[in-house]
Amino acid sequence: MKILVTGPGRLGGPLLAELGRRGASGAVLCRSGVSPLPAGWRSVRADVTRPESLVGVCADCEAVLHLAAVTHTNAAARYDEVNALGTEHLVAEARRAGVQRFVLVSTRAISPQGGAYSRSKIRAEAIVRESGMSWSIVRPAEVYGTGGEGISALIDRCRRGRWIPVVGDGSARLAPIYLDDVVAGIGEVVLAPRVGAVEALAGPEEMTLLELIARLGAYFRTSPSIVRVPAGLLELAARGLALLPLRKPPLYVDQVARLLSPKTKDATPAGERFGFRARPLEAGLDALFRRPQGSPA
Repeated sequence: MKILVTGPGRLGGPLLAELGRRGASGAVLCRSGVSPLPAGWRSVRADVTRPESLVGVCADCEAVLHLAAVTHTNAAARYDEVNALGTEHLVAEARRAGVQRFVLVSTRAISPQGGAYSRSKIRAEAIVRESGMSWSIVRPAEVYGTGGEGISALIDRCRRGRWIPVVGDGSARLAPIYLDDVVAGIGEVVLAPRVGAVEALAGPEEMTLLELIARLGAYFRTSPSIVRVPAGLLELAARGLALLPLRKPPLYVDQVARLLSPKTKDATPAGERFGFRARPLEAGLDALFRRPQGSPA
């Protein structure tokens, strides 16, 4: 299968390798320079916010896998510009080129209560559903193993026994999923299509933030200190930071709303449709840190 993949990055890179192992090839859309690509993939320069730049990017492709998105910004309109309108532009070009299938990687935080990012993804999903193409929407849970921010940063802090900021009462619910499991699940959705399906790719165990920290502490044999921060205070701090000329502030305005928003959580349909199975937290950590399963930390 020939595929156009947008959004090469921490998730996109491993996905290209997985798709290649399954016999797929194609083009990778990027706005600027891109790291060396696996064999069978070529880069194309384009920007989803500029529809004129998309002309021809779907040539010879049977499917589009759309990962490109803005995930953190204090300019709420930017979420809509990239995540919603960008999806609209890409869908239009895919239809013009005769592409038969469109797969959107969305988010488990799809509630309107999740802030500007979540609302932009709700709109993007609606655009894909109404595209007239065969479509699937993938909603990954909290992915670890990518490095950097989010739950990966939380794991690193617990591993080092550092203090952990906890928003509110720590009851926000998470379903951590290891990178390799998400990659395998998305690859299956793309290459073994189910028409009109929304697939929630989540870890097999949903837990509160406090429960996650406790399990990470037990796994690493550390005692991270919990510092509780009222949600309202954190939101106020984020709004203050947004007024400063910081290129990458430590906190964004909609992050608290996204963390605390209701989330889709049932991965059973994916398991029933194509046998998706994500490994439990400790097994994923064993894989991430290259430890035999069940060995001492």
